[in-house]
Amino acid sequence: MSIYKWLRLSQAEDAYESNCPLPDHADLGENANAWVPGAYEALLMRSDYSISRFALLNYLLARTVRKQMLTPSPANQAREEAKLLKTGALATVDPLISHLSRMNVPRDAMRTEALRLACESSKRELVKVGMALLGQSGEPSDAEILLTLGRHEEFTFFAAPALRALLGADAVNDALLPLADQVDGWGKTAILYELNYSLEGSAAPEYLLRRGCANRLGPALNANLCATKGQLAERLEAILAVDSSPLDAELCVGICEILWGLTEFDGIHDSLNDYKHGIAARNAFVKLMKERPEVFSADARAAEIVERMK
Repeated sequence: MSIYKWLRLSQAEDAYESNCPLPDHADLGENANAWVPGAYEALLMRSDYSISRFALLNYLLARTVRKQMLTPSPANQAREEAKLLKTGALATVDPLISHLSRMNVPRDAMRTEALRLACESSKRELVKVGMALLGQSGEPSDAEILLTLGRHEEFTFFAAPALRALLGADAVNDALLPLADQVDGWGKTAILYELNYSLEGSAAPEYLLRRGCANRLGPALNANLCATKGQLAERLEAILAVDSSPLDAELCVGICEILWGLTEFDGIHDSLNDYKHGIAARNAFVKLMKERPEVFSADARAAEIVERMK
């Protein structure tokens, strides 16, 4: 059974979890339990580790994939999959897409192969390549395939940019914001980086303030991003400027989650010192807690956050 079909069946069950082991879990061997879903790509992309491959190898790989797209056959498919499986999708998809864009591959031929890789493969790296190609060649109706796969954190990192490429920057938030509530951990982080925050009337900044830092990996992971794109300092100053009643529970907890993450000062994640408007956010929050502590009455951590800011 393909991974896509397995996920469709699994997601119909109430007990489905976005980080459950995939059917090819055993193929990872000794590394099977070394990485939680989504962590491998996320951590490499945030490190100095080089994921580049030789230009000639990338070009030859693209030619092999192009051949399967133009003249599909069992032999061409076997050669294509063998080469794709030699390296991780993370190092493959960007140069592959770049080369294929200059090889005059008909869009429908690319889409056919992308759908086969994404929906019929039993190996996760092939699925990831198919998702990336589908983002370049698919139809709007194919978004549901990417969303089904993206609900598992192993694939969210590839689903989010593929959906942005497929649907366009103006429409991607409508797909990604609901998906963000269906994943956790590294999957949610991947989505936050693909949201369109510049779109007029975008719901993304408000989402970051309310639920952006809700993450089983801890609030510090996305705290600076949520504070920056969610315009935390500006929101705290706006609350300070009006005689407001206590914030609704979701917004109160969301803001405190961001500030809790920014005040961990663990030397690993960004802190309040790294947030561009950290001083303004601190001053506004401390003043609010001094003058109107009831504003943050829905979160018991509020008073401790003030202490952590000292």
